[in-house]
Amino acid sequence: MSALEHNLVLVAQWGTIVTGLLFVATLIGIWRLGRGRRLLVPATWGRRGASAGLLVLALVFGFALFLLNGPMRPMLAEVRRLQTLIGQPAGDIAFRQVADGSPRRLHDFRGQVVVVNLWATWCPPCRAEMPDLNRLQREYRRRGLAVVTVSDEPRETIQGFAAKQPFTTTNVFAESLGWLDVPGRPLSIVIDRDGTVRRMFIGSRDYETFEAAVQPYLG
Repeated sequence: MSALEHNLVLVAQWGTIVTGLLFVATLIGIWRLGRGRRLLVPATWGRRGASAGLLVLALVFGFALFLLNGPMRPMLAEVRRLQTLIGQPAGDIAFRQVADGSPRRLHDFRGQVVVVNLWATWCPPCRAEMPDLNRLQREYRRRGLAVVTVSDEPRETIQGFAAKQPFTTTNVFAESLGWLDVPGRPLSIVIDRDGTVRRMFIGSRDYETFEAAVQPYLG
């Protein structure tokens, strides 16, 4: 799992501000080292080396600012939206069981602690964390935990995967994911017994992380 996934919320909230400050600081450093000199080239080789190092950092921070405010901007905006859901009632989602096509709804699980895992068969991190989610369901089912793995892929695609790697979770699919419709995978959300969103994990996690996240709400 990448460090970016672990820190994506921090990047979304503070990335542009911190990177912008660092970019400005490097420019100030270059100006101070070369102040009064032509093209801001310092007089001594030592100061020139320091200025060159700061120039490289300025280019790195400048490129990072471009990414944060360009290609990554829609994704970071989506991360900030997801964070506003924490502490709020989870919206309902209609889906169907992969096994038999029977209709289910997220609100059917009210009264249980729910881990909703948005995944896809084409997503390697999703496939990697599925055994941990299966184990989580087995270990905590009797204490009122429901792990719901949901995909917007065709039922036949998920069935093909499940034939090779069986699920102990509640495995469902939906054409429309409503408030959970995000481009990234995997995404896991912990919902307490009253239907309130409590935790959110962007990217894959291990069993110990999921276990620690649900235990406070199992009682």
